[in-house]
Amino acid sequence: MELDSSEFRTWESIVTSGRRATRRDLQAQQTRRDIVQAARRLLGGKGYARTSMAEIAREAGVAVQTVYSSVGPKKAFLRELNELIDEEAGVGGLVATLAATDHPRERLRLAAHVGRRVVERTGDIVSAVHAGAGTDPALAEVLAEGRTRHWEGMRSLAMWLADAGALRDGLAPEHAAQVIAVLLSNEVYFQLTRDMGKTFDEAENWVLTILETLVLAPGVLLPVQGSGPGP
Repeated sequence: MELDSSEFRTWESIVTSGRRATRRDLQAQQTRRDIVQAARRLLGGKGYARTSMAEIAREAGVAVQTVYSSVGPKKAFLRELNELIDEEAGVGGLVATLAATDHPRERLRLAAHVGRRVVERTGDIVSAVHAGAGTDPALAEVLAEGRTRHWEGMRSLAMWLADAGALRDGLAPEHAAQVIAVLLSNEVYFQLTRDMGKTFDEAENWVLTILETLVLAPGVLLPVQGSGPGP
């Protein structure tokens, strides 16, 4: 993202430029991160429509103009939401661990853990996006992007399971992807934990058990040595 003022370049732009970051660069990056985190708290608590730029500035302890120059207008925060969700849920590290294992059951377990972590750690943001998407086109776009990411990830997992010969007999990869995508959706984890009173451990184990039964061939339903709670 390009910002309105060169004084507030992101850390990424500093790294890719090949130059040494100055103290001012680091301070600007920290200011920007403080602002985004302030917006995250307010958006999660009040929703997008009811959160003003003045409130974001006050929460971050900066001037309103600093919010504009560091991040941009209010809609700019929406571009941060999916990235922020992935960051706070630790999705990048979990996906890297998932990609590094060649055991089908372990891949499915890690995928279930990713779904759990998104709702467990960023459920307030996810709820705010879902609640506002029906009336706000910008939030609807954020939700659509998140769902596209989810579907692509689950479809990739299903194709890998198919190539590994791990799917149940007669189960097409596309059908497997649909089953995995639905069971690992935010909505399912919300229903299990908020509506049915399950703990996140219980919800994750429930989802994984159902997935194993519906998706994996019986021959791969063996304990993974050293497998334990998710990272």
